[in-house]
Amino acid sequence: MLELQEIHSYYGTSHILQGVTFSVPKGKCVALLGRNGAGKSTTIHTIAGLHKSRTGTIRFKEHTVSSLPSHQISRIGIGLVPQGRRIFPSLTIRENLTMASRKSAGSGDTGWDIEKVYELFPVLKEREKNMGTQLSGGQQQMLAIGRALMTNPQFLLMDEPSEGLAPVIIDQVGDIVCKLKETGLSILMVEQNIALACKAADKILIMNKGTIVWKGTPSELLENEQIQHKYLGV
Repeated sequence: MLELQEIHSYYGTSHILQGVTFSVPKGKCVALLGRNGAGKSTTIHTIAGLHKSRTGTIRFKEHTVSSLPSHQISRIGIGLVPQGRRIFPSLTIRENLTMASRKSAGSGDTGWDIEKVYELFPVLKEREKNMGTQLSGGQQQMLAIGRALMTNPQFLLMDEPSEGLAPVIIDQVGDIVCKLKETGLSILMVEQNIALACKAADKILIMNKGTIVWKGTPSELLENEQIQHKYLGV
């Protein structure tokens, strides 16, 4: 579904991504773990077109998206749940959702509309006239996910969805990701929460200093205390 080949990205003279290569199969969730500054969010931004790689290739289905602007990448079926949620504070919940509404870019239309989003997140329907800033952190995260789903993506990028959330809400986010996988959605999730990543993901990648240093299944990571300590500080 998504494939990165030898991606090198820079901020000025700082070499952030140093030959990143991995793929995400259709209908699967891959979690990208690592300490702060490892290059995880830069990877998400590079895929989404918010930051351009200097060399390497990113392919989404039949499209080479490495050189495309972010709005074109979005239109071919890649949705983004950004770090920090970034909902529109001057809009109501309903307005936040409807402004993102778009038909599916592919033949496998998942049919996400506002009623389907409300079915997934009933609390948003209950508070649909509230402004975005009148929500708790967990509710804002639900709104950010719902807004991305309204673009009817075939692939979802999630950047630190557990950031700043209470443990019980983090567990709910894991349940949501599992439900989205059941719809056939492919997901790349950047995380620092090992429990959430291992609950929701089919495959784990660990990044350190701009390179992928380990990959395996959630169970393999949980059994490998040395890797957890070395790269995740556990």
